[in-house]
Amino acid sequence: MYEKSRGIVLHTVPYNDTLSVVQIYTEEHGRMAYMLPRGAGRAAKMARALYTPLSLIEFEMEYRPGRELQRIGEAHTWQALPLLQGDPARASLALFLAEFLGKVLQSSEAQPDMFAYIVRSIELLGRMQGSYANFHLCFLVGLAPFLGITPNADSYRDGYCFNMQEGVFVAQPPLLSPSLAPAEAHFLTRLLRIDYTNMHLFRLSRQQRSYILDRMIFYYGLHLPGVGNMKSLAVLHAIFD
Repeated sequence: MYEKSRGIVLHTVPYNDTLSVVQIYTEEHGRMAYMLPRGAGRAAKMARALYTPLSLIEFEMEYRPGRELQRIGEAHTWQALPLLQGDPARASLALFLAEFLGKVLQSSEAQPDMFAYIVRSIELLGRMQGSYANFHLCFLVGLAPFLGITPNADSYRDGYCFNMQEGVFVAQPPLLSPSLAPAEAHFLTRLLRIDYTNMHLFRLSRQQRSYILDRMIFYYGLHLPGVGNMKSLAVLHAIFD
């Protein structure tokens, strides 16, 4: 029996000569994997365009609990955001965010609030005007609460370090845990207040932005298994000045 669903495309990989597997973060069932027919015809090309990273789609599926690969039926675009593919900088951001989400979204349980946050972020990236050079930093800060890894800002005092393993600010750097020095810890307290309305006020050089992103990915990796090397990171570092 088919049911309707909405989802965020994460990535698509070949499975065999006739099938690909598309990973989709769905509204009702969390992360799911679907079998997708491969081919060289017009229909197959249209399908590949539909399942690009961060595409927002509405589709029918034959859902069977416990099945590793589900069957997907008719699908179409739920929110059309042509700038995500037409603008090279946005497309690179979308590729990075899709790869990152593919690493951190592993649960097959519905998380409506996180799904809504990610969808709203994708819509904003696909439509916003003006600078979006800090968008990915803002997105990662905003995603952390849904994953339960937000740093404890209430523990900060002037001159404190940040214990990355415990997620708290401390008076002395820990001996057996990665940490941020006082100056970086102080900046972190500012960064935790970033959102999509004020991100343009954070004036950062390309080097600063790259360093901050590297530290953020490292922090995520300390708390969530599977966050390792990011293939899209080098391209992203090269784009934003």
